[in-house]
Amino acid sequence: MTRTLVSEAIRHCRSSQGRLDASRCLLARSHRLLNRAWWIAGASDVDGDDNHGAKGVIHIECRKHAGEPSEYLVSFGGHKDGVGAFYLGKASGFDSLTSLLRKLGVPSPAMRTALQVLMAEPHHKIPNVTLTSEHFRELGLSD
Repeated sequence: MTRTLVSEAIRHCRSSQGRLDASRCLLARSHRLLNRAWWIAGASDVDGDDNHGAKGVIHIECRKHAGEPSEYLVSFGGHKDGVGAFYLGKASGFDSLTSLLRKLGVPSPAMRTALQVLMAEPHHKIPNVTLTSEHFRELGLSD
């Protein structure tokens, strides 16, 4: 059978449809994984309408490096030492950490407490923080 312009067009359309279906499946899987990460380990919908965010704990882990500013890993999740926490970002030094916490809407008194604790301890939790999809957009973690 010879190839015609119509048969080639149909073949290209079917090929494109296959790629579109694969992309749709990957997008749905990514969305499910993000939702699972968002609601894990004690994070909860603030008012039950899926629009106003999730309430949980911000976990900050300090990794000290000799002769360099400390590195801070920041995650969001439940109350159990960051188990199942959703990674939010990394900060190098107190100024960068303060900026990141400010983007997350952490109140000033909680930030001051965190910085004081982190001078002596390698881990700190900030409880009862509400994160919204806007916070994730601010950090470049969502569309």
